Amino acid sequence: MRYFFAVFLTCVLVICGGCSSDEENTTTARDYYRQAYQFIDAGHPREAIDLLSLAIKKDPNYYEAYYNRGVVFYLLKDYRRAADDFSKAIAIDPKNSSAYASRGEVREIMKESEKAYSDYRTAARMGNSEAQKYLASKGLSW
Repeated sequence: MRYFFAVFLTCVLVICGGCSSDEENTTTARDYYRQAYQFIDAGHPREAIDLLSLAIKKDPNYYEAYYNRGVVFYLLKDYRRAADDFSKAIAIDPKNSSAYASRGEVREIMKESEKAYSDYRTAARMGNSEAQKYLASKGLSW
């Protein structure tokens, strides 16, 4: 089954301009992102990583690609890489509470409690209700 997806992904990359050529590459970061989401929706997040990486290569300021690649790494239990991608998403859009809350969750799993609570507090102050609920359940203020 994995072989099928590797072949399919290779075909997608060739058809969509993922391979280098002398012709102008018209595949956009958004195109790669949409293709990655198809893999995620189909229950194959690992296959989405390369496409999300291509989206980021096309547009290094693509918040959604970093954030969702972080989610994929989280699903695959690659917490360090998930935290790194959430940090990059935060650097691009420091006003988006979801990346702080997600990084907080990953940091908590990695036993980085103080950093996790700091992220949760930042998300809670931004109005993230899940972070607010979490902190309240721990008896912590934001």
